Amino acid sequence: MIPQSEVFLRIGLAALLGAIIGLEREFDNQPAGLRTNIILVLGSCLAMILSIQISQQFVPLGIQGDPARLAAQVVTGIGFLGAGAILHSGFNIKGLTTAATIWTMAIVGLAVGSGHLYEAVTVTILLVLALSLVERWELKTFKAVRTITAGLVMVNSPACLDEVRNVFTKAEVRLDKFSYEMDLENNEITINLEYRSRKPELLESVRKELSFLNGLKRIKVGSAFFN
Repeated sequence: MIPQSEVFLRIGLAALLGAIIGLEREFDNQPAGLRTNIILVLGSCLAMILSIQISQQFVPLGIQGDPARLAAQVVTGIGFLGAGAILHSGFNIKGLTTAATIWTMAIVGLAVGSGHLYEAVTVTILLVLALSLVERWELKTFKAVRTITAGLVMVNSPACLDEVRNVFTKAEVRLDKFSYEMDLENNEITINLEYRSRKPELLESVRKELSFLNGLKRIKVGSAFFN
């Protein structure tokens, strides 16, 4: 059995490590902040301690327990909590870093609960560096992806759709959405587009090329004409 003083030490360290990551998340204005991370690591730490204690508790009765059973359930169950942090916005996905942090901190709690204190502290320090320093480096090195929505109203012709697609092919800009609606009575076609790039100059080039298309009647950049 784990000595009571050791149990208190592990629980206290778990709360401290959860607080360290939680504070970093709070400063970054993320949904899983201080309270969430503390509660998460405390819960997984206690689950690991109980798993060890229960497996040893019934050994005198000839019942051999598996100390990894509760830990395995924590690893599986934390996936549902992580999934709740992931948000879908069109073709964009947000919250993957938060979900990965939640999962990692659950493992940190299990490590503390099982007595692997140095490993837990090391991972927490590296996680802080990854969430703060690496993020700053990414922002300086990689430009943010800009997503643009546009609507076009054109004279309906056999080649008009291919002409629009060719604009993005030549500019090497990713076209995420392409939908259209035909007005047979007025011989018009309304095209909705959603495209993205890390390079603002390419986005501006696409805007200019779209405005020079043959048969273009109206162009609306920043929103679509229909959903």
